[in-house]
Amino acid sequence: MVLILRKCKNDGSSRHGFVYGQVGDTVTAPVWDPTPKCGSGLHGLKQANGDWVLLRGDDWLVIEANEKDVVDIDNEKCKFRTGKILYRGDETGLYQYASVMATESQSAYYWALDIGDREIMIDRVTESKNAYYWAKNIGDREIMIDRVFDPKWAYFWALDIGDREIMRDRVTASKWAYFWAEDIGDREIMRERIIDPEWLDRFNALS
Repeated sequence: MVLILRKCKNDGSSRHGFVYGQVGDTVTAPVWDPTPKCGSGLHGLKQANGDWVLLRGDDWLVIEANEKDVVDIDNEKCKFRTGKILYRGDETGLYQYASVMATESQSAYYWALDIGDREIMIDRVTESKNAYYWAKNIGDREIMIDRVFDPKWAYFWALDIGDREIMRDRVTASKWAYFWAEDIGDREIMRERIIDPEWLDRFNALS
């Protein structure tokens, strides 16, 4: 069995008009096609992992489904044939599922931001992008700083948060070395890191 997170409007309807019921109800797609593409099924995020931009509505839903009835779609969402509603309500009731939901880095960040349970989610945020956004929008800067090593997010950390001396050594890619030189400085240092001809030409054109 797997858990699926999604949202619905106050009246229980989705944006496509399907009406979800209350806790304990079984919901079944009017049309089912197991092909891994949108449509012909009910949709959500399996174990709350995927694209959280898709979670729009008023009430949170947690639906339990048999894994054989669930199909992944592009690592962004899933669709399922049928399932049982375990929870419907606001974010405060989702704590009971936090230990097994949002296990991937990006989803853990969004769970912490939108729902809470930060003490559970913080150790799951391991990717540079999500660590940057966690530090910027939630906090725990001293923890997240050691998780940002991608040159792009090291640049954005230095630009938006600070810690430039630390982040400067992590900016090694030509593109982000160029933007560092343009927006922050340290041109002599960054010049040695720009080896891509396109970004070198842009660097040489800087006034």
